[in-house]
Amino acid sequence: MKRVHWFVFLAVLSGFLFSSRAVGLALDPARIHVGGGASPLTLIFRLAEDKGYYKEERLRLEAIAATMQAGIQGLIGGSFDFSQIMGQSSAAIMRGGAPLKILMVFDTRPLWWLMGSKRVKAVRDLKGGKLVAISGFGSAHDQMTRAVLLRDGVDPEKDVALQVIGTSMGRLAALLNGTVDAVAVQSVDRLIALKNGLNELVFIGDVVETLNAGVAVSEIGLRQRPDFVRRFLRGTLRAFHRYKSEEKGLVSRIATSFKTSESESLVGIPYRGKKP
Repeated sequence: MKRVHWFVFLAVLSGFLFSSRAVGLALDPARIHVGGGASPLTLIFRLAEDKGYYKEERLRLEAIAATMQAGIQGLIGGSFDFSQIMGQSSAAIMRGGAPLKILMVFDTRPLWWLMGSKRVKAVRDLKGGKLVAISGFGSAHDQMTRAVLLRDGVDPEKDVALQVIGTSMGRLAALLNGTVDAVAVQSVDRLIALKNGLNELVFIGDVVETLNAGVAVSEIGLRQRPDFVRRFLRGTLRAFHRYKSEEKGLVSRIATSFKTSESESLVGIPYRGKKP
């Protein structure tokens, strides 16, 4: 009788372990559109994945890089569940009535810098028809660039020529090879530009406030899968709080991810100022 009880116990235990393992493997993919540029704020999603916050919510992160326009179109069409790109999302909502909702915002100071070629040492040097690269007309990148130009007395319609280059890699390459004279870049691209002898013209976060990374979702996705969205936000919020509270570990993570020194990576933390 004791042997029968023991076998029953083992059978129940085995069944429990097997079912627990099966549940643990049943992770819903969370496809998020991220920009092609290297941004420290993108690390919030990686942090949530690495620390197991998404796994605890039965999610598996799938971060997919795409251009801003392609990402927003994919979010509307269902190719993505979420988007990190706030500027383009808000512009699509306000200007085109896109069926999107912004559910979370990480920061309001854009971590972008306007960089100039070796012959451009100040924003006003762009007058006279110099070429300035933007991601697309009407994009957040375009709006930030125009705001910086206007503040320093440069008319973006008359004094410069705006040239659309869709990817951050392409814009940086155009600046490095002299095809364009200025472009707004994020922190890692800024370091590359500086190491190549190019000039930092202005920290855009000192000039404008805008929605700077976060979580956007389609209205239909929110309506059809509210629990899925809630779980993703919960895991992301935990990572956001950790990102904000653990500066030392964050600096090390940025340095490792973007292959920079820790002193250079300090610039990737919001409100750090202009120089690392």
